[in-house]
Amino acid sequence: MKAGKIDLSGKVALVTGGGRGIGATISLALAEAGADVVINYNNSQKEAERIRNKIEDMNRRTSVIRADVGDTAQCKALVLQAKEAFDRVDILVSNAGIGQPHRIVDTPDEEWERVMNVNARATFALARELLPGMIQRRFGRFVTISSNIAVYGRGGGSFATYAASKAALIALTKGIAHEGAPYVTANVILPGPTNRQLAEDRTASIQILENQPLDWLGIPTLISRKGFPEDIAHAVAFFASDAAEYITGQSLHVSGGLFMP
Repeated sequence: MKAGKIDLSGKVALVTGGGRGIGATISLALAEAGADVVINYNNSQKEAERIRNKIEDMNRRTSVIRADVGDTAQCKALVLQAKEAFDRVDILVSNAGIGQPHRIVDTPDEEWERVMNVNARATFALARELLPGMIQRRFGRFVTISSNIAVYGRGGGSFATYAASKAALIALTKGIAHEGAPYVTANVILPGPTNRQLAEDRTASIQILENQPLDWLGIPTLISRKGFPEDIAHAVAFFASDAAEYITGQSLHVSGGLFMP
């Protein structure tokens, strides 16, 4: 392997929640690096179709598949459809996530279960379907998207349920790293405060960020701005590439120095 530009040519990536926000930017970044991309969405078909068009303009193969990843049966169907379209999945980016700033005493069982299912169990269900093939082919990449809140514990309100689900994702990713070794790597990215506009709107994003305080809960970031989705996407592309083949079971904070474990 030679150092240089990240090259994912010939690889197939599945991005959950890949049709909008950070997920859309990740889908575009992987395609720009040469990967074919399966875009999963649940409620954002129009946005997912728009990202598909952009990827097709790059002369990459792409597919858009609707699935509620909080449902294990739909996770299994998602993988089957992805394999029907591309024969295999080399890279899973587990990006889909939900959460509400509710206090523990105000959180019903149904909300707890829903958040845990989407944010943590989905990755478990997808790994169960994808790991055997990746191990057999002697290549696989899992990149999961957690949050600084998973270790910091708070964020603009009570996010106990969300934080718990994202902390579970960190532990699960380490388990995948153990079970996938030595051929499959699994790493987790923990974003800090990130502007959710697409990187394609970077000029508008910069204007918005200039009018926002450069801190979060009164804690300043060392890099004098909030994050862009592309900051997360670049880290994902790195972990998905051969350049990161000796890195597994690790957590990377992408937060402008907001949190230093």
